[in-house]
Amino acid sequence: MNPHLRLAYSTLFPVTTELRLSPDLIEFLENGGRAILFGEDGMEYATGIMHPDRIRDETAETWHAVADQIRGIAGPALIALDADISAVHRLHRLTAALPTLSDSVGMTDEAFTDKIRTMAQDARRLGINLLLSPTADVVARDNPWLAGRTLGDDIAEVSRLVAAYVRGAKQAGIGSTLKHFPGNPVITGLPATQEARVPMTMDELRPYLAPFKAGIEAGADAVFLSPAIFDAVTPPQPGSISPDLIRLLREDLAFSGLVITCDLDHRSTMGDRSLDQTVVDALIAGADLLLVSPAAMPHLGILAQAIVKAVEDGRLPLERLQSASAAINRVSS
Repeated sequence: MNPHLRLAYSTLFPVTTELRLSPDLIEFLENGGRAILFGEDGMEYATGIMHPDRIRDETAETWHAVADQIRGIAGPALIALDADISAVHRLHRLTAALPTLSDSVGMTDEAFTDKIRTMAQDARRLGINLLLSPTADVVARDNPWLAGRTLGDDIAEVSRLVAAYVRGAKQAGIGSTLKHFPGNPVITGLPATQEARVPMTMDELRPYLAPFKAGIEAGADAVFLSPAIFDAVTPPQPGSISPDLIRLLREDLAFSGLVITCDLDHRSTMGDRSLDQTVVDALIAGADLLLVSPAAMPHLGILAQAIVKAVEDGRLPLERLQSASAAINRVSS
């Protein structure tokens, strides 16, 4: 196989809602894929409650078997999921319970960190090595996407909890991810299905970077980009494909870890682009790991080929592709 094609596959991050490897996922891993997100369905995402049949059927033994199968095919790999307070905890009853938000606000940093460490240790024992948490967004006002799904509405308190969460995960030996950079204090719609915007200037947005800064200083391994369109950059661009916002993360916040896009097939991110164009644009902008929804699973080969073509025609420097793949390797090893 073309070595550039294996590199391209390694930057793709497909989501599956099932705790098994489909033929498409097996082929993906055999071709160089290194990362899978075990997600939830739309209802579970909206409510934060896992279906009773999932709770019944997903056991520690099942997780171990799937994790072993992934690493048996791919070697070191990223196996990721959400573990959110106020939103989705994908592992439901299989780990120690996360604290509630009301409990979290009253906890000392040490007590909160201990709760996160205990949960994360359980997740690590199941084969997970990256949590797509904590949420570092702070909601200011109208927000149909994230209202009720964050760690609070006070920037200083959210910063404290984000840093404590990251420390707990790090003590457990598992990676953590800050989302959804650069923050979405206000948003005009649902990014998955609408062209949702964050109608704020950079000066207005900058105070909401504080929880991300706190998480980075605490040692977060990854940052997850927003899918929304940001008026803070010129011209306005979706966070997941914005060179300006990724440069803000890298330079102003001095983040040197793994940069992960939100679902690149979200309406806000794709706009009028094709998915293969969006994937290439995200890499060019500086993203490392490219999240795509379950609907894109049959098209992973097409997306990988599009990345290779972009290298071959000079739109995507080979060094940028190699850098993205290396960043993934550092977290998965």
